[in-house]
Amino acid sequence: MSSRFVIGRGPMLDIAMATWSAVQPDAAPARVEICQRADYGFDWSALDAIDRDAEVFVAFDETFGNFSRLEIFQAAIERGLHMPALVSPRAMVAAGVRLGPSCYVGDCAVIGAGSSVEYNSVVHAGALIGAGVRIKSSCWIGLGVRLADHAEIGMHCTLREGVIVAPGTKIGRNCELGIAGVYREDIAAKTVFDPRYDEPIVVYGG
Repeated sequence: MSSRFVIGRGPMLDIAMATWSAVQPDAAPARVEICQRADYGFDWSALDAIDRDAEVFVAFDETFGNFSRLEIFQAAIERGLHMPALVSPRAMVAAGVRLGPSCYVGDCAVIGAGSSVEYNSVVHAGALIGAGVRIKSSCWIGLGVRLADHAEIGMHCTLREGVIVAPGTKIGRNCELGIAGVYREDIAAKTVFDPRYDEPIVVYGG
């Protein structure tokens, strides 16, 4: 059996499978779907069957502020599985960029010198990440998003297609930037920009 596995479900599972197969065409990974119950909990039986010396990549979408993907990531850690970063061979990542476990960098994404992408974060295809940018854990950086030099993205943030973050701007944790455009001011934690509403929503508590 293969010692490399992509685990999860949904479109991100297909994307990660294709990327890892392109990185290592002679050692394609096995696909492992993690079933989700009606209560949104996961069935871990498929994960339990994986050999503890295997390498795995967690592939899941941004559901519930990326916490569902984090739940799978944590379950893999508890089982002692190894989770390298997965970088498309068509991405451009500067020397010295730090990539955490099970983070993803897609086709034609660019990450500048001195930047870091922490564990379990996704940088989708065509994203442009400047120099000295910090993307904290469990973030979702959508297609073609642009983060200028020294921007900082807090943990569990979701930035959707068309978002541009200006140089040095800090986005607090648990934010969702869902409206295309340039964000020039720092944004407080738990702020949601939703195209359905005229004003940003601030989520309290939790």
